[in-house]
Amino acid sequence: MAELDDLTGLLGGLMGGENADIDPELLLRLLDIVSKLGEEDKYTGLLRALRPLLREENRVKLDRAERLMKLMSLLPLLRGLGI
Repeated sequence: MAELDDLTGLLGGLMGGENADIDPELLLRLLDIVSKLGEEDKYTGLLRALRPLLREENRVKLDRAERLMKLMSLLPLLRGLGI
């Protein structure tokens, strides 16, 4: 539940408080960023192709690497929002 509280706090801060209006443009940008998390690029595709060839302990590392690569791909989008 800590993650939900963190997300609520982040959204509250973006909206300027509890009673602030939601900026539709900011919301659209955030939705674009969230949609990018589900997309597969050539690098994550390569990692997924290698997955069956690895031992289980290395698959865990590969999963972490994939998540990190997805987060890194979001940095330019977040920078564009000023975050």
